[in-house]
Amino acid sequence: MPPKRPVETLVLSSDEEDTAPVASTSRSRTASRKSRSPSGASARSEEDDPELALALKLSLDEANKEKENRQASAESGPAGGGESRAELERARLERQRQWEAKRPQIATAPSTAAPTTKRRRIATLSDLPADEELPTSSSSGGQPASSSRSSPSNSVPKVFQRFYKGAVRRVANQWYPDSDSFAFKEVVGPPSTLRGAVVSAYCLDEEWIAENLPDQAFLLYVRPRQRGEATPDFAEYSWRANTYRVVPKDMTQNPRGGIMHTKLLIFYHEDFCRIIIPTANAVSYDWSQIDNAFYVHDFPRRRSASPVNEESNPFKNTTHTQFSKKFFQVCYYLSIPKHILQESLQYDFSSSTDVQLVHSNQGKFPAVDYDKGGGIAGLAKAVSALNFASGGHWEIEVTGSSIGQYSSTWLTQMLAACSGIHPSTYFRSGKGNDVPSQLPRTPSGQPTRLPIKIVFPTQDEILGSPGGAGHGGTIFCPSKTWNSLTFPKHLFHRGESKRKNIPAHTKIILGLHRFAKAPTPPVHEGFVYLGSHNFTPSAWGRLQNGKDGPQLFCNNYELGVVLPLRASSAEELEAKATELVTYKRPLVKYGPNDVPWQQELFLKDD
Repeated sequence: MPPKRPVETLVLSSDEEDTAPVASTSRSRTASRKSRSPSGASARSEEDDPELALALKLSLDEANKEKENRQASAESGPAGGGESRAELERARLERQRQWEAKRPQIATAPSTAAPTTKRRRIATLSDLPADEELPTSSSSGGQPASSSRSSPSNSVPKVFQRFYKGAVRRVANQWYPDSDSFAFKEVVGPPSTLRGAVVSAYCLDEEWIAENLPDQAFLLYVRPRQRGEATPDFAEYSWRANTYRVVPKDMTQNPRGGIMHTKLLIFYHEDFCRIIIPTANAVSYDWSQIDNAFYVHDFPRRRSASPVNEESNPFKNTTHTQFSKKFFQVCYYLSIPKHILQESLQYDFSSSTDVQLVHSNQGKFPAVDYDKGGGIAGLAKAVSALNFASGGHWEIEVTGSSIGQYSSTWLTQMLAACSGIHPSTYFRSGKGNDVPSQLPRTPSGQPTRLPIKIVFPTQDEILGSPGGAGHGGTIFCPSKTWNSLTFPKHLFHRGESKRKNIPAHTKIILGLHRFAKAPTPPVHEGFVYLGSHNFTPSAWGRLQNGKDGPQLFCNNYELGVVLPLRASSAEELEAKATELVTYKRPLVKYGPNDVPWQQELFLKDD
């Protein structure tokens, strides 16, 4: 039976626009709960503005009155109907004007002051050396991560379940309820033991997040800066004790700015630390309306750890693995305060030896710094580190919520990364040095024949969802891109979610190692990437030759994990792959009448 609450419509602007968050794109949400205020998204409307949650509290009567009118309109017609967007925009501007007049002040923490009462001074990881060669734990022995890994008994309440070997799980969805998925409040863990949390997302709802956490826990938000926003990079909020906000620096040197797209959750408990890398933003919409997934890994408290003091270096945890070491490097790039990261010294990360963390760091990176930039180079290094067999070739299936501009060269470079071929081994100045010799070069003017399948929802899939067109507000394939004469339409496959008719916001790469010429494959193996990276040049970066030589340019901050798949037969490998991904397999290629969902054809501004 469908839920009583009407579907929420969320419209954001694509990360492929290479722009910083702006206040221009319209967005409509209809919900029965109290209005929320996601911060950090490109779109800004009645529920999408930084720190707007408090403003809505101050004008709650007016907001509730309008919300009731909008809800009644939504229930009497299709999602996205009712008032015109122009009327909604005028109402939003009036509410924003009233909010600006009443806006609560943010108490900025001086660099030498303690962030909490009688606590250590605020310091970022720039105070520390970015330790590249950290000792790693000798205790490994873990099995490849999977969706069934660390599967506790269903009799254990979800809030008390633990994932000490890591696991992939689905985000709960009100349109497709099941017993295996998790609501945001459930992934937080037991409220009685929570000491603090870090929440990073491209779009986040600060009040909604805080309501899911106990009052005694410290809370740090990491979000993008709105264009024209003048607040400091680090600030303390006055509306909740021990609550802070970090805005990572834009490193693109691009007048339009880059995108802070990293999605990350950290929950410090008294007896364990939980790290979650989701495909969902930190808003109710992503955790209830559309299809999302996450990787979760719990780490126990160390039995013998040195006391943490002001000088303690969070890089100096002897249980670090590639996963945890890279994680702290990402925190360093995002300017997360030192005292918050020092909490990690109390936990044992040695169980994550078979998980590879992959990031993208904003900026331009010469060849010697490719791995600092991450992106394509980081993906190649992660796949290589999993020690797959030599020979054969790799086939990939990719899905995301945003489609980019794909050249044959970039697609070949991404396939190379998924094959473990690092760009430093082939990319250099000079003709013919832009793709590795191990992969076929696409002749000029010819469509690429690479073994890549792009999984993306069709127009009929979105229109057939519970919310109709309004359910596709965070899924992007610009018409201009799709209609380009050189666009590789022949690589597209229908993006049907396993959750019938629920649009997917997941970002996944499935890599499968094939041995076409071998009658009996020597191994059955592959990998799954899950995280914030869409399959786009903005997310994974572009290799380019500049005046100072080859460089990697990344427009976005991103984060994800690469998990190995190993099986004893081809059938078992296919079963494991199908279990981990969120879309239906085997894939179905676009038919002659299929077109991808193009939201601008249905969600236009008036």
